[in-house]
Amino acid sequence: MSSQHFRPRAGFTAAAAVLAITVGLAGCATSDPNSASSTSDTPATLVVAYRNQVTTLDPARASYVQTDTVDQGLYDTLVTYDAEGAVVPSLASSAELSSDATSVKVKLRSGAVFHSGDPVTATDVKYSLDRYKTLGVGIAGQIPSYASTDVVDDQDLVIHLSKSDSLFLGALSRIYILDSKLVEKNAGTDSGQAWLLDHDAGSGPYTLSSASNGTYTLERYAKYFAFEKNRPNTLVLRRIDDPSTTKQDLVAGNVQVGSIAATDQSDAKAAGLAVSQNANVMAYVYMNNSTGATANPAVRKAIRLAYDYKGGLAKFRGGAGTIADGIVPSSLACRADLPASAQNLTEAKKVLADAGLTGLTVTMRYQPAFSEQAQEATLLQSNLASIGVTLNLMPIAYADYLNLLSGFSTVPELMLATNAAPYPDAGVMLTQEYSSAAVGTNKDAYSNPEVDALLKSAAGESDATARCAAYKKVQTIVDTANAIMPMYTVAGLVASAKNVKGTNRTAPNGSLSITSLTVGE
Repeated sequence: MSSQHFRPRAGFTAAAAVLAITVGLAGCATSDPNSASSTSDTPATLVVAYRNQVTTLDPARASYVQTDTVDQGLYDTLVTYDAEGAVVPSLASSAELSSDATSVKVKLRSGAVFHSGDPVTATDVKYSLDRYKTLGVGIAGQIPSYASTDVVDDQDLVIHLSKSDSLFLGALSRIYILDSKLVEKNAGTDSGQAWLLDHDAGSGPYTLSSASNGTYTLERYAKYFAFEKNRPNTLVLRRIDDPSTTKQDLVAGNVQVGSIAATDQSDAKAAGLAVSQNANVMAYVYMNNSTGATANPAVRKAIRLAYDYKGGLAKFRGGAGTIADGIVPSSLACRADLPASAQNLTEAKKVLADAGLTGLTVTMRYQPAFSEQAQEATLLQSNLASIGVTLNLMPIAYADYLNLLSGFSTVPELMLATNAAPYPDAGVMLTQEYSSAAVGTNKDAYSNPEVDALLKSAAGESDATARCAAYKKVQTIVDTANAIMPMYTVAGLVASAKNVKGTNRTAPNGSLSITSLTVGE
């Protein structure tokens, strides 16, 4: 995921919709979890293929989708999103954002326990939030306004924010709660980061059985509060980077669930596999707006005009998507009305000529683990050569790329990747990617005082219509500046054995929801 969302209802702005209201307990199953292991039709093992390297299981790094692919089975959050884009409870029975959006009053559900057997308490919530803030990496970028937590009793707490933040309640869908006693026991000198590389301290539906050479084996947790009779007893997450290999393993029965290339869809169906559309993600070329050749607006505009969007979508994505007509995925509400990306080589040459630019050389990073991205990188290289620009290509692992986001000066000149909103609200995507203070998630090294002011005012705005107007203006400003090169919104395709259900559900981070996978009718 790459850093890669539940699709909201039309016109729905999730965080704004839950201002000053309580999230209730509707829809959470409470059947006897101990009956799970004795259910005769519960499958023994389900193997799920995933792509790209998992570097750690520490929830502090769950902003990295590969880490979150595993962690979503091991941990719980206070709230989450349902398939309709509505905030619903998980570990919290209620969560109420104050009218001025500066605090959240939380009541925990009773009966939730960690895998250690320890009950989930308000102290664990405080410990988790404080740990993320102290570490200041990864997932901390989702909650920059977090200030402190007051523990009232084991079930009740109040989270205080440093400023008005209407996005915060939605952001809690990305914050995993850790077993404070267990992590402190194994804290060492780095707040448990070394231990959490390959251990879990969660309360989720699965426990970590083993982690070896890119394969993670999760066992169903008998005491999990949300019973699902058809959830598999064992869930194996196996790394397979090549979609064609995933398809072959699916056909052979070695894997039951996995993402496939759009070009393999017909073969998968012919082999008797079910194919579902999972999530919509956006393919981009990120461009450093602060340093290097791409700090020049003319360079960014020429690069954006050079790419063959129609050819790339058809050849490398199997036509499964739409040409970008904005800077956020088409599945999100509150999008500005912007023109679609289009190739215009004549105009691209003119832009460079008018700016007096000749003999230009730029460098782009890309992820070779994704064959479609390698092909897109080569196509852009060819397109740029036709307007007299040399594009050097440098492969990079996504985990290494994230490390380069620690400062604007180290952000790559160009980076090809896909992305999605961390949860279904356009505002959070815009804030994390275009606020000058969002070092670590601002992939374009973008800084604009007008955009900063709009994002700040929107965060403190309780009226959804006013917030949306501000976010639309931000999108227009960023797009007009050619700060980023949006390519297309693409559909993620998941193939599975026909008795597997839930493959069309996404986790809040936009990846496949492994906790939704069941087997049987």
